[in-house]
Amino acid sequence: MKWLLATSLIVAIAALSIPWIFTANFDAATHASVLLAISWIVILAVGIRLFGKRGLWLLIGMPMALYWPLWFLALIVACASNRNYCP
Repeated sequence: MKWLLATSLIVAIAALSIPWIFTANFDAATHASVLLAISWIVILAVGIRLFGKRGLWLLIGMPMALYWPLWFLALIVACASNRNYCP
């Protein structure tokens, strides 16, 4: 369980810090952040499958792993509802 929690936190921190790493290429940052969020969700599913309720400790990384993908989703929804909200 400890190695899975450590892997989950490493992936979550990487997903959160990607935009600061890829400052020159925003498209690469977007793709990398979404891919890391998907991999974090897979790690969460494996942890819950293997450990049951004890696997819920992996949810600690959720705010970090899903911050940018949810931000991008909110931007897409805002742009779809009103063009004036688009950057």
